Amino acid sequence: MKQIIGNKTNEAAINALLKNLNTTIEDDSAIIYIGYPIISTAIDTYTVPATLVSKKYGLVIFDIGESVLPITDSQSATNVFGVQRDLLYSAFQAKLMTYQNLIAGRKLDIPINILTYVSDKPRHMSNSDEELITDANFSIKITKLEKFDQKYYETLNAAIQRVSSIMPKERRDNAKTDGSRGSILKTIEKNIANLDSWQNKAAIETPNGPQRIRGLAGSGKTIVLALKAAYLHSQYPEWKIAVSFYSQSLYGQFEKLIQRFYFEDRRMDPNWEQIKLLHAYGSPNKHGLYSEICQEYGMIPKDFSYAKRTYGPDFAFQGICKELLAIVKKDPRELFDAVLIDEAQDLPDEFLNLAYHCTKNHRVIFAYDDLQNLGAYEMSSVNKLFDGSVDFSGKSNEPAKDIILPVCYRNTPWALATAHALGIGIYRQTSNSDPYPLIQHPDDPKLWTDIGYKVVAGKLNFGENVTLSRDVDSTPKFFTELLNSKDAIQFINFKDEHDQIVSVSNMIMKNLEEDEIYPQDILVIFPEAITAAKKGAMLVQFLRDRNITAHIAGIDFSRDVFFVPNSIAISGPHRAKGNEAPIVYLMDSQYCASGESLIKKRNTLFTAITRSRAWVRICGYGDKMSELETEFFKIQQNNFQLKFKIPTKEELNKIRIQHRDMTKEEEKDLNNLKRVTTSLMNKGVEPSLIIEQLPDKIKKELIKSLQEECWGDNDL
Repeated sequence: MKQIIGNKTNEAAINALLKNLNTTIEDDSAIIYIGYPIISTAIDTYTVPATLVSKKYGLVIFDIGESVLPITDSQSATNVFGVQRDLLYSAFQAKLMTYQNLIAGRKLDIPINILTYVSDKPRHMSNSDEELITDANFSIKITKLEKFDQKYYETLNAAIQRVSSIMPKERRDNAKTDGSRGSILKTIEKNIANLDSWQNKAAIETPNGPQRIRGLAGSGKTIVLALKAAYLHSQYPEWKIAVSFYSQSLYGQFEKLIQRFYFEDRRMDPNWEQIKLLHAYGSPNKHGLYSEICQEYGMIPKDFSYAKRTYGPDFAFQGICKELLAIVKKDPRELFDAVLIDEAQDLPDEFLNLAYHCTKNHRVIFAYDDLQNLGAYEMSSVNKLFDGSVDFSGKSNEPAKDIILPVCYRNTPWALATAHALGIGIYRQTSNSDPYPLIQHPDDPKLWTDIGYKVVAGKLNFGENVTLSRDVDSTPKFFTELLNSKDAIQFINFKDEHDQIVSVSNMIMKNLEEDEIYPQDILVIFPEAITAAKKGAMLVQFLRDRNITAHIAGIDFSRDVFFVPNSIAISGPHRAKGNEAPIVYLMDSQYCASGESLIKKRNTLFTAITRSRAWVRICGYGDKMSELETEFFKIQQNNFQLKFKIPTKEELNKIRIQHRDMTKEEEKDLNNLKRVTTSLMNKGVEPSLIIEQLPDKIKKELIKSLQEECWGDNDL
C-alpha cells in the first residue's frame, strides 16, 4: 500500500489508523491519502481526513471520531458521527459526479464507503452504528465493504488528484487525420491521466523542516510545487508562503497553476498577499526573494551592476547572497512559514541558506535536476547543504524529506538518452590533450538509477565500465506505442546559416499546413544567449514571409509571457528553461559542440533537447555540427544505450577543471591574448620570440601541451 501523508487532522488517531491499514491491507494497488482531497461545496470546504482507493477493498472515506468522544450521551455521539459522514459523503459524491467516465446512466457507478474511525469504542457507545470502525473490528469491517469495478481505478484516482485541472488538454479540433502529429499529440495528452505515486507524495507531503525533490526535466517538478503551494495555502490560509525560481518565464506558469489548483479546492482565488511569487533575485519592477529579505532587514538590495563589479558576472548573485547571509545568520527571523524553490540547481547555496534561516521551522522545499544546469553554480551534497545540519532520511508514517521523481512524462526515451549522452559527452571525440570523452558526471554514480536508468552491464562505481538504458517503468508506454526514434529526434546538418534558416522556416510551414499542429506547439531555441535575440528576429522575418506569426519570448511581450496563442515562440537558452513544447527546433547547434566553457555549452544542448514533448530537430551547419552528428550516430548505433567508463574521483576533478565555465574576466583576458599575439605575428614577430618572453614555468607547460596535441605522449 502506498501512503501519501498530507495534513493530519488528528495526529494520534491518524497514526493509529495507518497502523491498522498497514497491518490489514494486502493490495499493491492500494493508495491511502491522508488529509486529501480537499472538496468545496456551496456551503463549506472539507478536508477529507483519509481516503483509501483500492482494487481489492474499494473506495473508503475515513472520518476521525476522536474529537466527538467527550460527548457522553451515546445517541448524541452517534448522531454527530452520522451528520459528519453525511456531509463528507455528499461532498465526495458531488465531486465524483463531475467525471462523466464514472457515471452510468444518471448515477455514480462507484460505491462510496464511509466509516468513522475511533481507536477504541468507549463503553457508553452503542453497537448500532454500522459505519463505526475501531481497532477491534478493523480487519472484519474493511473486508466487507462494497467494491468498484476495477475498470474505474485509473479514472477514480484521476478524479481524486484533479488531473483534469492539473493537465488541461488542448482541444485540437484541427486534428482529424489518423496518424498526424496533431492526432498523436491528442492521444498523448489524453494518456497523461494520473500523477504517479512519487508526484503524489511530493505534492502533498510537507515535513516540518527542509524537503528536497529531485527529478529529471519533464518529471513534473514545477507542477508538484504549484500543487504543494495551493495545498498548503488551502490548509493553512494564515501562512506566509513564498514560491521562488530562477527563470523569469515561470512567473506566469506558477500564477496560472496555483490559481487553478486553489480554485479547484476552494472555489475562490488564492490570497496573493499570503502566497507570493518571487523571482530569486527580482527586478526593478518586481520583488524577488533576495530583495524581500533585504527590505525586511532594512537593507537596500544590491543591484546587478554592483554585484557584477564586485564578484564578476558568473558569481554576482552568489556574492550578494553571501553578504546578506552573514547578516541574516546573526539575527534569524521567521519571515515566511514555507518557501518553495524551483530550479535550485541554477541557484547558489547561499540563496538556499537565506531561505532556510528566514523560514519557520526551516520549512524550505527545493526542487532540482542534478544533471541540468545553465549557470556557474553546483548543488552541494546533502551533507554540506544548510551547514550539514539537516538529516534528509525519513520516518515511517511521516512526510518524506527526500523525494525522487524518476518518471519522465515530457521527453521520449530517445530524446532523453541523447540529451544525457551529449550533455555528459559519452561519445565525444577525444584527443591526446583531451583523453576523456566525458566532460562532467554526477558526484554519486548511483544517481543514474535514481533518475530512471537501469544497469544493462557493468557496475555503477567510480572507475568502472557501465552500460545504461532507460528503465521501462520510468518511460510512459504511450511514447513507444505512438512514436519511433527516427522521427522523434533528428540531427540535420545544413550547408550554411542561410540554408538552415530557410529550411527550418519551410519545415515549420509544413508542420502548420500538413501536420495539424498549432503555432503555439512549436518552440525554436537559439543556444548562444548573446546572439539569440538578433538571430531570432531574423527567423521572425523569414516566417512572416510565409504568413506565419512568431515572437521572441520576453522581448515582444511581457517578460512573464512565453507562449502566445497562434504564434511560434522563439527563445534563447535561459528563457526556454521551465517551458516545453511538442515540437522543438534547436538552431546553431554547432555552437555547443566544442570550445571553451564546454560544460555550459553541453548543458545548454541538454536543456534545449529536453524542452521537447514529442519531436526535436537539432539543426546546425559546418564541421562542428558534423562532430555532433557523429556523436548522435554512435548513440543510434548503441540503440540509445549509454556505454562509458565512469571516471575515477581524480579523473572527475580533472575533467571538471578542464571543461569548467570560464569567467567573463578569463574570457576577456584570453581574447586580449589572442588579439595581442595575432597583432605581433602580423607585424612579423617570430612565434619563438613570443614564447621566449613567457615565464619559464608557463613556457614549459605550453610547450608540453603543444607537443601532446601534435605528437602524443609516446613521441616525446
